[in-house]
Amino acid sequence: MSTFSKAYVRLTNLNEILDEIKKYYIIGKNETMNEPKSWYYSENGNETMILSNNYNKSWCEIELEFNFSTYLYDEFLRRLSEKFETVILLGYYQSTIGNGRIARFCKGRLELSIAQYYSSYDGFEKIYLTDNFGVSYPIKKEFNIPRLGEDFNAIDYELINKFFKNNDLFSDNFKSYEDWSYLHLEKINE
Repeated sequence: MSTFSKAYVRLTNLNEILDEIKKYYIIGKNETMNEPKSWYYSENGNETMILSNNYNKSWCEIELEFNFSTYLYDEFLRRLSEKFETVILLGYYQSTIGNGRIARFCKGRLELSIAQYYSSYDGFEKIYLTDNFGVSYPIKKEFNIPRLGEDFNAIDYELINKFFKNNDLFSDNFKSYEDWSYLHLEKINE
């Protein structure tokens, strides 16, 4: 299964994000590693959060597990964007079934949320639009966004990268891959 699930916070200090995470979630292990081990702590029933700023100097990356819903961290991300008066971009895509979501939070408000989900019922399969919050007419035209419940299979890696670039997020941290580091957090599920 290939899943992309990242939020990018326009903020340079990982410790400020870590402090906020600790206010809302119970954190167990906290380790710095040289390579990302995406679901490192899942084996004991807890979740992994991975923090880094390897991709861009001005944006912190939070890799999240969405075990239950792609809306699971919305309130936390909204509050984080409000506290630091900043922008947060969310990209999620599960290629094996086609579920996907892009979202933009700005200064405590959800400004945009587009989601597609896979459904199978009685032998009939479809991927359809389940969320189109904040979609302006130009965005609707550019991405050919239908009405809710209609067929929609546009969110993929390419669209997520385009969404990030359209919001001034691009790779500019040109250190050697061997020098990258990741802060792995164990989010305790109780």
